[in-house]
Amino acid sequence: MRKTVLVPVLKTLCDAHVARDGSEQEATDTLALGARTWDLCTEHAATFGRYLVDALGVPEGAPAETSPVAPGAEPVAVVEPVPVAEPSPVVESQRDVEDVSEEAAEPAPVPSVMLAGDVPGYDYQAARDALRNAGYEVVGRAVSTTVLLILGERGENNGHKLRDAVERGIPCMDVRKPGRFKSAVLSGEFVGGDPLPEPVKVDRSGVSDRERNRVIRAWARENGWPHLPVQGRVPMQVRHAYELAHQDASEGKAAAA
Repeated sequence: MRKTVLVPVLKTLCDAHVARDGSEQEATDTLALGARTWDLCTEHAATFGRYLVDALGVPEGAPAETSPVAPGAEPVAVVEPVPVAEPSPVVESQRDVEDVSEEAAEPAPVPSVMLAGDVPGYDYQAARDALRNAGYEVVGRAVSTTVLLILGERGENNGHKLRDAVERGIPCMDVRKPGRFKSAVLSGEFVGGDPLPEPVKVDRSGVSDRERNRVIRAWARENGWPHLPVQGRVPMQVRHAYELAHQDASEGKAAAA
């Protein structure tokens, strides 16, 4: 008596077919990348082979081979990828170079003026604010950017400013005449050309500049400037406050008489 025995046959299926639609197709090739492997049929082996060649190119020294052909399919030749030329470096135009150089350039310095004395019709701060609004910096001594000396009432008492103007060739604008400074503010034009007076060595009382500074310092320490240095130049605002205080005092004495 003949006996038939059925032996199960293990069949390796294509992972691509199973993943796509669950169909079963016998695998003929294996794709390995690192620790992972995939079983592929002839069709999918050819397809993934083309993907890798397109993405990575053909390894050096490897002969050009035709990819595996699926049953009933036309053979497909593996074509080596065409090298792509690298883009040429972008050449900056002359305008771009000029724009960069202009941005890197330092801003032009602000012109400065010296103000000696009091401006008729303006108090200490208002005169300086008007000059700053016109685009000037107000300095106490001449610097490299100083372009003008504005001479006000009692400006001849500021001997150091007059000497700076002479030594540096800085023009003078005499605004002691009422309305001239205001006209310059309205027109935005501050123009020199007026003669410089001789610096006054002593004041009306015959006191020297050094003695006068000593008196002003002593008065300032008792009237709002307790930390005024004992040496160096007396700040203009301190001088101005001293003169106003003593001018008011002298006017009060004249009225009482």
